[in-house]
Amino acid sequence: MPTKVIPVTRCGDITFHPNGRIDLTAHVTAALSLHPGDVINIARVEERFCEHYLYVARRAEDTIGRHAGTCRPAKNNGRYLRVFCKRLTDYVLTRSHNTAGTRLRVGTVTEVSGLGIALPLIGLF
Repeated sequence: MPTKVIPVTRCGDITFHPNGRIDLTAHVTAALSLHPGDVINIARVEERFCEHYLYVARRAEDTIGRHAGTCRPAKNNGRYLRVFCKRLTDYVLTRSHNTAGTRLRVGTVTEVSGLGIALPLIGLF
């Protein structure tokens, strides 16, 4: 059996850093129709088994005041967004058993009751 140099070729969609920084790729921002000022959150749904979903908690036009999980542009004209939220990153890093940071992939856009449109986080237990 040959040994592959790159065993998994699909890149991560969301990067969680230990300092609280969360980087969202253009794929994630397009799937959730995210814009600067929108607020994201992670929900844990336990039905047959436990799943975690990334969803939009508040849209920028509906947001008054400061909120944890607010999206900001990572570049001036790019579709990448960045979030600073230590509570979200601590939760994800604890659940993924990786304190040095982790990259997660997302699944297909799903409608979740109580959340609306959400993305399942792959690799989070």
